[in-house]
Amino acid sequence: MTQQQDRSVIEAQATLRKALERQWRAWNALIIELEAEVQAAERAKDPEAALFDAPPTPKANLPLATRKQLLAVFDARLQTAQAEAETEARQASLPPPDAEEVRHKLIAHIARELHGEIHEKGLALIYWNGKLVPFDHRALQRTTSAADYLGAGLGRRAGSPLQTGLIVGGGVILILSLLFFMINVVLAPSGPRQAASVTDARVGDLTVTRWDVQAAGGIAGVALRVDSKRVSYPLVICAPERQMEALVGQTVTITGTASVRQYIIAAGGADLQVVSCENPQRELARGTLAGAFTALPAAEGRVRDVWVRGPANDPQRIPSDRMEVAVLVAPDTGEASLVLADGTRLSPSERRSLTTGLELVYLAPLSQVTQSAGLHEQVPGSLPRISTLLLPAPEDRLSYLARVLTITDTQVEREGSTLRLTLTVRAKTDRGEPLTLQSSDIRAAAGSKAVDVVWAPLIIEGDNTPQQLVIEIPTDRGAIMVAVGTWQASILP
Repeated sequence: MTQQQDRSVIEAQATLRKALERQWRAWNALIIELEAEVQAAERAKDPEAALFDAPPTPKANLPLATRKQLLAVFDARLQTAQAEAETEARQASLPPPDAEEVRHKLIAHIARELHGEIHEKGLALIYWNGKLVPFDHRALQRTTSAADYLGAGLGRRAGSPLQTGLIVGGGVILILSLLFFMINVVLAPSGPRQAASVTDARVGDLTVTRWDVQAAGGIAGVALRVDSKRVSYPLVICAPERQMEALVGQTVTITGTASVRQYIIAAGGADLQVVSCENPQRELARGTLAGAFTALPAAEGRVRDVWVRGPANDPQRIPSDRMEVAVLVAPDTGEASLVLADGTRLSPSERRSLTTGLELVYLAPLSQVTQSAGLHEQVPGSLPRISTLLLPAPEDRLSYLARVLTITDTQVEREGSTLRLTLTVRAKTDRGEPLTLQSSDIRAAAGSKAVDVVWAPLIIEGDNTPQQLVIEIPTDRGAIMVAVGTWQASILP
């Protein structure tokens, strides 16, 4: 591929990113408006709310064509959601779902899509060309254009004489403020100065935190330099003037303590300015932000093993709607969160130091299917490291007993109206933990009638040591069917 073709591809990718960014901002503004309408409707149902002034309902400043397009997509998704809710209600023999409730749930769901709470990697999901596509919305701190302010309702609209008068009046106030500053600061006696913060910036009416900068690099053989104490937009870095030709079409990597960003050197870029290290007044190139990463992949071997145990494994410790996820990691692992595919973030309930590493234990919602997850490890002075995990669904009780419990050497004795069944059992659990037998694990029946039994011991050691399990069964000398887990035997009179 030629350099010209490379540049065309880069420019096309940049154009697509800008289009997705505009779409994300438009959807975000519309959903904020719809959420405010929902809140206003709920407020109207409260008789006491009329005693107080209602907050103003925000209105997204969107072009008419854009608003129509987004509302058409929203209506189509609403019809699909309504049809699915009605189908679920019929299958469950429930009353038809309330249309307003379905609409409110859809608005909340789209808001979660836009804020990265649905995507497994925390990316936003945007409806684009008939499908949901992922987009890294976390990189949007870089933009400060008037169009962005307008989309978020922070900027001014061209138009009415009242607005024009306000603008003129604002100009007069600004001039008076400058005069006041000259009199009180420039002409006043000197005193201690308070340093202005370089970590904050104003975006419309909001204060945002600037990205920090630690180092610049990414282009082989080019010594890029950046002043970590001077944070600006666009970001300014310098390169040796003699290496200017080597910059064209390259990707610059800017490393900070909270993010790693990549800029593509391309004509007309608004996010990065490359100047001459010898003559900072001379601009060498411009760049466009290609991506921002708030986390990095973890090194191989950080996660050494994963175990998933459900209520079937340990009903005394694990609730019926939860599963225990144990992750064996390197012993130097610090704070680490388990992030599930739906965006749920879990902190460890236990940290166990083992000879093979550090075990982090999480109590997660019970899942009947294998799911992907990420272990987000906090690294001091650097970005979080992410390890991708697969969490298998925990076994049901019968499958678990069939796998870990072995029964041999059956003996039967009769004492009056009681049968004593003695079994040699071995339990080999995954990690040697004891197996606690439940009332549903041992069953007996005379024909179609269940028979109550008692047994001892209640707990079987999980290290594969043979033990005697004694079951006492009341009988009237008829045939008895006995089952322990998936093992079965018929005892004849």
